[in-house]
Amino acid sequence: MIQDVINIEIEEEKEVFKIDFDKLLSINSDTIGWIRFNQDKVNNPVVHTIDNAYYLKHSFEKKSNQAGTIFMDYRNASFNDRNVVLFGHALLDDTMFGSLQDIFKNDFFDNKENNYIQIYNKDNELLTYQIFSYYIIEKEEYYITTSFKNDSDFNKFIDTITRRSYKKFDVEVSINDNILTLSTCSGTSGTSKRKVVHAKRVENLQ
Repeated sequence: MIQDVINIEIEEEKEVFKIDFDKLLSINSDTIGWIRFNQDKVNNPVVHTIDNAYYLKHSFEKKSNQAGTIFMDYRNASFNDRNVVLFGHALLDDTMFGSLQDIFKNDFFDNKENNYIQIYNKDNELLTYQIFSYYIIEKEEYYITTSFKNDSDFNKFIDTITRRSYKKFDVEVSINDNILTLSTCSGTSGTSKRKVVHAKRVENLQ
């Protein structure tokens, strides 16, 4: 079981969440990280390969599976890119990115913890991201742009995706920030609409 790689350790009287990446990499060498969000409704490994098609229909164990697994855009090199894009199916049982529908509930952000997405890289370093925009949009290439010609181009991108948000967050985003983008389908199979969440990397809360 993939969840067997999760370890909760006590360090200085605090619980520390750690992943056995050696075990994960022995199962799938495409492993690039782990994502936690929405009170662990999203609690999955993240993989990365040469295209954005394979993991739409393959499990983490690389077996044919329509549920797929969460994966990083093939154009990204690492979590240090300016806009790191993660894709996952919106499964009806709320697994993978199915629970992203919760973001669109009126009281979701009343819980301060729900404002943050956690990523663990292969070195077990915690990267924390604060949400600053979410919306539903027709399928397009713009919000999943992973590289930019210059700072001006990136600044325009930030302005566009911020203005799209259904809620105005008190979060400033600049060209010096690293952005994390989550993307999933919105609606039944074959829909052209996408649920999108954008967050910027911040100092870790713990």
